[in-house]
Amino acid sequence: MNIKKVVALAAAGALAASLALFGCSSGGGTDDATKDKGASGADAGYALVNDGKLTVAASLDFPPFENLNGDKPEGFAVDLMNLLAEEMGLECNYLPSTKFDTIVPLIKSGGKADVGVSSITINDDRLEKVDFTDVYCDVNQSITVLKTSGITDVAQLEGKKIGAQSGTTGYEWAAENIKDSEVIGFDEMTAVFLALQSGQIDGVAVDLPVANYYVRTYTDCEVIKEIPTGEQYGIAVSKDNPELTKALNTALKAVKDNGKYDEIVAKWLQ
Repeated sequence: MNIKKVVALAAAGALAASLALFGCSSGGGTDDATKDKGASGADAGYALVNDGKLTVAASLDFPPFENLNGDKPEGFAVDLMNLLAEEMGLECNYLPSTKFDTIVPLIKSGGKADVGVSSITINDDRLEKVDFTDVYCDVNQSITVLKTSGITDVAQLEGKKIGAQSGTTGYEWAAENIKDSEVIGFDEMTAVFLALQSGQIDGVAVDLPVANYYVRTYTDCEVIKEIPTGEQYGIAVSKDNPELTKALNTALKAVKDNGKYDEIVAKWLQ
């Protein structure tokens, strides 16, 4: 190889090296590089279904926590997940509405969503399948009936038909505590309240904040009983992704500390 060729190759190598350096840092310097690492999740030790996105599975028919406004998810939990994703340097991406009783199995199997956030009560059965973050909301159960039904006490629902969303703790509570009742499961809460209005069922078992939301819409209904079950919601995460659970807990603490959590509580739950 002659001297001219050696010089030319050396110059080309230097140019390539300088371009590579520019490509890594252009437009943002160290801050952008750090943000990119956070967005992939790899630097924090957790995996994401799609780099840069926190993919969420939810049953989007459980207001005021999660609901669809046209085709746009909204509600307390939706705002919370957007805050957590922002804190983690990620974009929050909701999947199309998912049947509630399929969410925990979906998170357990992996590959489609990073988290399940659908007012999921933390309990022993679910903890065998997935991990949960720290608690983000405390709730009780409730019973709702038609105002014209004459029913004023849960005992009057013995032997009657109770509606609830399939796979929920409301369904389980009614089946275990209302004697001789027939508990009918529905995929969505809207369908439960429509069934109550049409006389297909005699009462509804559902988390109290959700019942309060629906009776403002279905004004011929009323809550007759708050049931102190002391339930706590958490974000479901695969047991194979413990670092994601840790990152979510860190972000949850941050949004509580900076006051943003209280802002969405005031917006949706008061």
